This record gives sequence, C-alpha cells and structure tokens, in this order.
Amino acid sequence: MSAFIISMISPKGGVGKTTTAVLLASEFVRCGKSVALIELDPNSHLSHWHASGNVSKTVQFYSRPNQTEDAFNALIQDVSSNVDTIIIDTPGAQTAETLWATSFSDVCLLPTTFSPFEVRGALTALDAIQSFNEDDNAPGCFVIFTREKAAIQPRARRDILLEFDTAGIPYVLPAILEKEACRQMLTHGCLLHDLPKHAKVSNIEVAFDNVEALLRNIIANL
Repeated sequence: MSAFIISMISPKGGVGKTTTAVLLASEFVRCGKSVALIELDPNSHLSHWHASGNVSKTVQFYSRPNQTEDAFNALIQDVSSNVDTIIIDTPGAQTAETLWATSFSDVCLLPTTFSPFEVRGALTALDAIQSFNEDDNAPGCFVIFTREKAAIQPRARRDILLEFDTAGIPYVLPAILEKEACRQMLTHGCLLHDLPKHAKVSNIEVAFDNVEALLRNIIANL
C-alpha cells in the first residue's frame, strides 16, 4: 500500500469526528494530494455531506458500514493504490470495524472536546487501540481537541492538558476552533477551501490557518 491512512476514532458521537475528517481532507487537497474518505459509521454523516454534490473531484468517497473483515481489507487494498491519502470515519462506538481500521492506519486521531466526560471516552479508545496494536507497526495515536471557542480557554482545558502532560498522553494542538465556517462546510457539502464558492463566511482565513496548523503538527509529531 502507498496511501497515508488516518482513522478518526471516538467511542462517542458528537465530538467532531466527521467535521475533522472533512477539514483534514480539505487541507490535504489544498496541498495537492488526492484523498479518499471512507465512511464506516452507520450514522452516515459523511454520506449526507457528500450528497450535496459540491465535493471536489479530487476526493473519492466510499460509504461502507457493516463490512465483513475480508471486504474491508479488500476495499483498503484497492483504494490505497489510487490515492495519496485515506481518511476513515469509524463508528461512534468501539466496534470490530474500528479496530480493523487501526491495523491499516499510519495515524489514529481521537477527537474530543475539553469536556472531562468526553476526554475519558477518548482515553478509553486510546487504550483499546494500543492493546489491539502491540507490535512495531502500531499506528501513531493522538488525542485532538475540537469545538474550542477562540476567546475562551476555561480552567478545564488547562487541567486536562496538565494531566495529559503528566501522564505522557499524546495529543496535538491547536484545537479545532468552533467556527461558522465548519458548520457551513457541512451544510453545503464542500471542502473548507471551496466554501467561498457556496457561502459568504467572515474571517474564514482563521479556519484555514487553524486546520493547516493542526495537520502540520500531526505530521511533525509522527
């Protein structure tokens, strides 16, 4: 396989997993890379996004929930020979499909808000991934933070990052900002950098810079 593979993993819905997948796809495309998005989540949030018909043709899309392991393996082998990057949106629960995805991944990202409850879910998923992939080919795993309000950094944020630093839990900043651009991107079924073709969003450059910095730091941490 030649594609760089990222799996988005969370045992809980609503933490920004699908949004982050689309944002990262947007940034890879902006950097000149071809991308495939693979949806394993039966909630089909990516399918609803893709159905709007405004997705760049540089992005391939596959919705394959409820796969058998053999079918999933064949899909990954086939797609990886045609694109530079694969981003897998896994179910919002700990499933067999989630663990299969980690075995192919170069990196697993575990989105969470700065809610202590949601952070616990991310750490549970991190433990499961690390237990399942104990050999030398285990993917890099990082917690990433979502839906941060740019002007507000609550005490919970400081406490969580201090706890992570003390325990050696891997995470990557910056957090994904809670921006209108992200909501509009999903509403219009497009990549972030194509959004100005479909909607007027103020200060969209902040969203561009935010996701660029996150991807740069993910790669640097690998």
